[in-house]
Amino acid sequence: MTITQIVQQQQQQRIGALSQRTQGGPHVNPYGTPGMSLNDAGDWRKTVPVDEGVAQQVRQIAFDHMKNGYGVSDGEDISKVIRDYTMSLAPEKRLSASWTLNEIFHSEAARLGEYVHRHDPSWDWGKPFDTGILDGYRQGVDITI
Repeated sequence: MTITQIVQQQQQQRIGALSQRTQGGPHVNPYGTPGMSLNDAGDWRKTVPVDEGVAQQVRQIAFDHMKNGYGVSDGEDISKVIRDYTMSLAPEKRLSASWTLNEIFHSEAARLGEYVHRHDPSWDWGKPFDTGILDGYRQGVDITI
């Protein structure tokens, strides 16, 4: 038996085992995020109400990324917060809640980037800046002086 044949046999065994476990149940995408379902998802790219404490945590992570990484990070912390919250919801609500929290995060990060750039026009993402300028930043407040 060649290596190719061994690999093909193992793949067939995994496929068979997976199909036996899921027969009779809804289709599970083995490449998707566990617990996330597109079954009857409709237009999931919509803003939905989310827990304000989690939304605040998401905004704080965006701020921390700006202060500690000059707007850049590996994204593990924000992914964990969003995943932990969405997995506490009913499956049909998870995609829209995840979408909403991602939108909150990216909106706050963009606002932070604009704020820093107003105070340091030469700044760009990932480039060091005087983080003291963030002392005057207020989440959700745009003030032009």
